[in-house]
Amino acid sequence: MSVAHTNLDKTSVEPNGMDAPRRKYLKGLRRPRFENVREVTQSFQERVDFLSRQATALAREIADLKWSGLGVKPVSVEEGLDFYQEIRRFEISLIVQALRITHGSQKKAAALLKMNHTTLNTKVKGYKIEW
Repeated sequence: MSVAHTNLDKTSVEPNGMDAPRRKYLKGLRRPRFENVREVTQSFQERVDFLSRQATALAREIADLKWSGLGVKPVSVEEGLDFYQEIRRFEISLIVQALRITHGSQKKAAALLKMNHTTLNTKVKGYKIEW
């Protein structure tokens, strides 16, 4: 088995403190298509801003997927919503998850949800939850 060795500890450093790879990168940016440093910086900043927006959108998608994995649909307030309907939906989702985990035992589900088992029973009957 052959192992590739790289010498990362011995990067050459220029007298002005700039390392060789960065110097080569900046040298590549001095092509005729870039008129001045402002253009390069602006282009770089635009790319950073674009990637930042993409990373934020990706983080939101990941969070939505995590909620979906729990059986909870993420909501958006932007279009408006019925607060009490959303609370009802969320309560039902939590109760159903607890009942699934405890294989239908309301007493154990109530313990998981840190509520009195009679309160859970009332909610199950009131919401007509079947599991």
